[in-house]
Amino acid sequence: MTALSENELWAHFKDGDKKAFEAIYHQHYSTLINYGLRIKQDHHLVEEAIQDLFVKLWQNRANLNLPASIKHYLLKSLRNQIYNKLSVAQKELYVGDENDILKFEFHIPKDHSDYAQQLMKRLMEDLTERQKEAVYLYYQEELSYQEIADFLKIKIGGTYKLLYRAVDKMKHNLKHKSKENQTVNNPAINPKTSL
Repeated sequence: MTALSENELWAHFKDGDKKAFEAIYHQHYSTLINYGLRIKQDHHLVEEAIQDLFVKLWQNRANLNLPASIKHYLLKSLRNQIYNKLSVAQKELYVGDENDILKFEFHIPKDHSDYAQQLMKRLMEDLTERQKEAVYLYYQEELSYQEIADFLKIKIGGTYKLLYRAVDKMKHNLKHKSKENQTVNNPAINPKTSL
């Protein structure tokens, strides 16, 4: 298939073009699987959710509008699909508070140094699950504040606050951890060694 824009692909898909449908699937698969595994570390469940999502898309293609962002639309749909699967499996699943039951995993790319990976992990460990997810969506997937608000089912002001508090907490942790490192690495400052 010749290189088509996302909007053209979507239009062809809506008209029943299976090649366009497959192209959309292949373009977004890695983003979807990576995001899904951050919500739930269960490869089989995430794969199944992606398959279910694309089956529903194909079945309902005639009724679908062109989304402002196909990536945003697919990520949001996958998130709902996974939560629906989990709620069926667990019967009761509370989603939507700062203290989400589901743990959101944030992995640092392997091409970063070990030190950067460890530092980032330590900076993120004090964030709530909701904050980790917002940071991932904003910095990794480059979604807008409005798209994140839609995702997390909060007002856009809530997205600003969520990301501000997450970044502020990370900055605070960075200062605190760098002071710890100075104390440990400098015997003149370390109270345990300065006798």
